Formats: sequence, structure tokens, C-alpha cells
Amino acid sequence: MSPLEIVILVAMVGYAIYRQTQRHEVVGGSRYKMAIIYAVVGLAVGGFSRPDTAAEWGLLAAGLVLSIVVGLARGRLTRIWAEDTDEGHRVYSQGTALTVGLFLALVLAKFGLGTYAYFAHISDDGGFGEVLIMIAVMVAFQAELIWHRARALGARTSSKELTTAGR
Repeated sequence: MSPLEIVILVAMVGYAIYRQTQRHEVVGGSRYKMAIIYAVVGLAVGGFSRPDTAAEWGLLAAGLVLSIVVGLARGRLTRIWAEDTDEGHRVYSQGTALTVGLFLALVLAKFGLGTYAYFAHISDDGGFGEVLIMIAVMVAFQAELIWHRARALGARTSSKELTTAGR
């Protein structure tokens, strides 16, 4: 990874951590926004190559499975609650120290897999884009599980949808 890619990755990880620690309303229609941003940036900057060997496919599969598992765990462990306000019924979510730790562990694990692939001569062309794609997968699974939990509490499907207090 180039120094610029590392700076961008650190900035995106820092922003993701900041967003996770802030209370925000769960709205169904925008639940994949962060996942899409990470995926688009990951694809735009590159650093993601098609696997050629069984070992490369295995590492890619391991990374995807890890992203899914961490996303589901984070979706289950994210704090969710409902409030009735003057504007109506709203459902909020906020990450915890554990969900932030899981996020950082995923990023470190992805770097670990890449380092292993490099030193084991499996692959030397993964990088920045691949890390962002793995984060996008994690965020998508997390968002879906949070939406499923929030919907049971009366979360809005659209930011334009009006809800009434005491639903």
C-alpha cells in the first residue's frame, strides 16, 4: 500500500469509528449507505485483484466469511432503542466499545491475512481496495441485522415517512 492509501484508509476507519459511536436514527431506506460508500471507494481505488490459485480463493473466502461473521456480531451487539419525540416515534442505534473493537479486529485481521499471503508467496497484489470491500461486506450485514431489529421497534422505512408518537 502506498502512503496515500494508508492515510485514506486511516481516515475512513477513523470516520467509521466516529459514526459508530454517535447516536443515529435507523431508517430502512438508507441502511446500506455506508456499505455502498466503502464498496465504491474500494472498487475505485483498486487494490483488489481476481484470485488465480486455490490458496488465493481460500484467503478471499476466509476474508468474506470473517466480514460476514463480524457484521452479524456487530449487528446483534449494537445498542438499539425507541423514543417518542415531538417529531414522532424514532428508533436509534449506537455502537459500543465492543462493536468498535470488532471493527478494528476485522481491519487488523484483513491486514494479517494480506501479510500472511505475501510472506507465504500466495499473493502480493491485494491491498487497500480489498480491505475496503471487506469492510463494506461487514457493514452491509450489520446494517441488515440492525434494520431487522429496529423494524420490530417501529423504525421508519424512509426519512420522508411520518410516524406518530406512542406507536
